[in-house]
Amino acid sequence: MKTVGFGIIGLGAIAHQFARVLNTASGVTLAVVAARDLERAGQFRAQYGAARAYGSYRALVEDPEVEAVYIALTHNFHYEVAKLCLENGKHVLCEKPFCLRAAEVRELAALAKANKLTLMEAMWTRCLPAFQQARAWVRDGRIGHVRLIQAAFCFNAPYRPEGRLFNPALAGGALLDVGVYPIEFAMGMLDEHPVQVEAVCHLCDTGVDDCTAMSLRFPGGAVAALACGVAGAASTDATVVGADGRIVVYDFFGTKKCALFDRDNRLLETFEPPAAEGFSYEIEHFAGLVRTGTLESPLIPLRDTLACAEVFDQIRAQCALPDPA
Repeated sequence: MKTVGFGIIGLGAIAHQFARVLNTASGVTLAVVAARDLERAGQFRAQYGAARAYGSYRALVEDPEVEAVYIALTHNFHYEVAKLCLENGKHVLCEKPFCLRAAEVRELAALAKANKLTLMEAMWTRCLPAFQQARAWVRDGRIGHVRLIQAAFCFNAPYRPEGRLFNPALAGGALLDVGVYPIEFAMGMLDEHPVQVEAVCHLCDTGVDDCTAMSLRFPGGAVAALACGVAGAASTDATVVGADGRIVVYDFFGTKKCALFDRDNRLLETFEPPAAEGFSYEIEHFAGLVRTGTLESPLIPLRDTLACAEVFDQIRAQCALPDPA
């Protein structure tokens, strides 16, 4: 099996998690890491056994041992760095949300296709066995025609106006930080994109949303009641309701368990696979795409990434949210 050499750009908390799991996966290697601070990059290299560390993103993308780049920067930098990688012939796995605007997604998708490069949003939830099982139940008609999806990703963060979550100059706000999770969960369960989007937002003093509620209508008739927030915690269990039953996806954004109920709320089946590192499924899936020359993931297709960005654009306009920098 061909080994895929990874580079990591951006060395925050999620990059540590990714590197740790990468080092346990087969057929991949951590080749190079990069941060704007060379000393920090060197410490990361030593901790996870990378061959080299750079204090420049361009140096990483010009390194011949890097075949694929994992972009772990905050989302306000995704577009420009993903473009740099694609222009230099690197396959890209980019953290979510992939981009801030639909136009940016379209441009990067076209660039990847033109250069015959694999491009994927790191929506790791889609790769998890429990998510795949819940989606299979939906597709197999186990709950009948889907009527309603409910999902919320809301947590309680300290209010710091200059911090990433609340600063409009850093593309702050609940929608851009965690709204991608419930939106792409609903689209993934239905394999459809919304035809109507309505939202209401609560704006904090900096002008970004700290809580947003969304109603989405899909072409097959289902509706979704979704929410995201950074100023109060909510249940992380999602529910898919059909005419003949319902599915509960526990801790939906990183799920390890789902359950199937009939229309009388009787438990029919539970799916809880053996525990495994969640990122391992995403890493192995993406590396497999690169090895086979597959430019787009069937689990996380770019059309879904684009549709989510289009929802962002609509909600930003409806709620008068600041245009991200």
